[in-house]
Amino acid sequence: MVLSFGEVLMDCFPDKNVIGGAPFNVVVHLKRLGEQAAILSKIGKDKLGGEIGALLENEEISDFLQKDNQKKTGQVDVTLNNGQPSYNIHHGCSWEFIDFELVKSPNYFMFGSLALNFIQNQNSFKQYRSQFKQSIFVCDLNLRTPFYSEESIQLCLESADILKINDEELDYLAEKYAQTDVIGWLLKIYGINKVLLTKGSEGATLFWVGKVYECKVKPVDNIEDTVGAGDSFTALFLHGLIHKLPFEECLERAADFAGIICTLPGAIPVDKSIYNDFKI
Repeated sequence: MVLSFGEVLMDCFPDKNVIGGAPFNVVVHLKRLGEQAAILSKIGKDKLGGEIGALLENEEISDFLQKDNQKKTGQVDVTLNNGQPSYNIHHGCSWEFIDFELVKSPNYFMFGSLALNFIQNQNSFKQYRSQFKQSIFVCDLNLRTPFYSEESIQLCLESADILKINDEELDYLAEKYAQTDVIGWLLKIYGINKVLLTKGSEGATLFWVGKVYECKVKPVDNIEDTVGAGDSFTALFLHGLIHKLPFEECLERAADFAGIICTLPGAIPVDKSIYNDFKI
């Protein structure tokens, strides 16, 4: 079982609305690949919340979805520049106020810095971290201005068993904490010895208990946009990890799937047959 904690919201593009948020994207991919997966989040009782709730039920990932009577559902205004997204995330929305509720301990508990920027989410997360002694905590750092702070980054890093970051986030940590060897610093200060580093068209590097695995990516023609590419990579890597595939194969499958996602609009494919070649 993979339980993903954090934001589920509506990505509002100039021409359409698409449900998104990294925790949502990852669990949808995993569920469609045949894994047990669900999202722990909160929506409002409004039009957008109704649309999100219906889709989560359809995808069978809604078991731990909370509903807020007062606060509105999360919304993000997305603009694309040559396929690269920029985000304007609305403040004061329901996903910023996730409650702690008793749930069965999952095998993997996914979380990110975006949701942990908010006090109530931090408090709920700390209770889950304390309760789920046997769970593997997977952190997607996912820095989005202005939704992070030194405190939220600290909480992420001290809670992570596996850390997923991209090259821009690696550079941020290097500059912020004056480190030339961020991977070594993560191990020394936080004890993190499992880091998945994605580098866009440059591929990915996995640092796993003292060993390093490299993955190049195949050229991708006809890129539509890169929305959710990192989330698709994370999901496929976890899918392989759950089934104990060799790390090189986990990375290669993740890169291939992320490449396909980049040729499609948005983070989640409409055509579910895309998953058939990636199911284990």
